[in-house]
Order: sequence, then structure tokens, then C-alpha cells
Amino acid sequence: MNRTDWNLWSNITFKTQSYRKNFDLINLNENFITEYDGTISEIRISEHIPPRPVGDYGFSVWNVGLGEKFDIDFNQLIKEHAFENTYGELLDVIKKNKINISEYRKIVLIHTLIIHKDYRNHGIVDEFTEMIYRDFYGTDVAIIILVKPFQNNPIDADFYLNHKIVMVRNSLDIKEAIGVPAKEYYSLNDLIKNDDTEIIEYKLYAIANRCGFDRINESHLFIYKPDKTMERMTMKMKYLETTNNLIE
Repeated sequence: MNRTDWNLWSNITFKTQSYRKNFDLINLNENFITEYDGTISEIRISEHIPPRPVGDYGFSVWNVGLGEKFDIDFNQLIKEHAFENTYGELLDVIKKNKINISEYRKIVLIHTLIIHKDYRNHGIVDEFTEMIYRDFYGTDVAIIILVKPFQNNPIDADFYLNHKIVMVRNSLDIKEAIGVPAKEYYSLNDLIKNDDTEIIEYKLYAIANRCGFDRINESHLFIYKPDKTMERMTMKMKYLETTNNLIE
């Protein structure tokens, strides 16, 4: 256990906002989908300074169980979203019979996870996975993540390079946060300059595997199994018990 990382994890928070309607907005039956956007922050109470943004994430929850009660054709709904990387690949693995969405009550589809360069390789993805596990996992829930280099995901690349602003406040004396372009704050230009996407993919796959995600066929989609998260949570609890005993 790395003490520095442990201290970091204990100060990591997740703020998630959900967006949904009880009526369709664009596509038929999309009212069975709830969209979530979230931010990861490091709280710095002991330092008397505002939280620092660590990362962004986005995912969708498809209420398949409820939809089936109304004979909703989720395959058609996926086709209508197929222009997005996640759904295009999901449609492909469904066609190849690598996954059957009707086996699940809900499907959680994680589209986006971006981490600030100072926080990469410090277990933040593991903490994010644990958060998703705590809030959404069940034996009848499929948690699927898109694992793909940022620059190969056109929708995310356009949004974070050209539109997304990260609000940063470095002092309690500053009343209003300062808006910083995401491409600057998250050092996204550095990622784009690295054109060895094959090596990047292998690194991302390794992180996904470490967090309990298994690749679905040859796609960029990985489905979650909770074993590694449970092992990590057990390890954290034992470490906390040991630390408390030493303090006593």
C-alpha cells in the first residue's frame, strides 16, 4: 500500500448529475435512458483551499427491465445511437451474439473517463470503478465501459478540445472560479501528439483489466466483474484497521 496514494484516495470525491425525461426528446423510447455526467475532485480541507478538479466522466443507464414491460425494442434504440462509438460497438457485439442485453435489468454504459495528468497512475480509475460498483452493480446489471484512446473517440475529442471548460478555484479568497479550457487543463494536446495508439490501447486495456473489466470479443467494450473491486475494498479495510490499531 502506497501511503501517498492512500491519502489521495481518502480525499477523492465524486459528484454526479443525472439528466432524464419521462417523455422522449429526439428518439422513440429514449425516456428509458438516464444520462449521467460527473466530476472527480480532490478535497483539500486541511490545506484550507478549494477542491481541485481531478477528472470528468460520463455514462448512461438503460432501464431494460422496465422497457421490456412495454415491449420496447432496445436493439432499434441502440441502432439510432450507433453513430456514437459506444453504441456502434455495442450493436456489433450484439449482432455477433457476444452479449444479450435482455439478460439484464439495467445496463450501465460508461462512455467517458478523463483524468488530469497529475493523477494518472495513482489508482483514480480504481476509485471510480468502486464508486460505480457501489451505486449500480447487481447480478442483473451489466456495467460496460468503452476503452479507447481519447483521440480515437471523435465525439469526446471534439467536446473536450473545443467546448469543455473546467472551473478551477485555487484560493478561498477568490470568490469565483476561473474557466480553463479542458484541452489545457487535462493536457489533451499531449495525448493527441502521441500517435502510437496501439501502445496506448494496450495500456488502457491493462488498466481496465486491473479494475475488473473483461474485453468483449475484439471490441473496445469491456464488461465488469466485481471480484477485483471486492479484493481491493477488503485490502483497504484491512489497511485502515491496521492504521487505526497503530494510532491506538
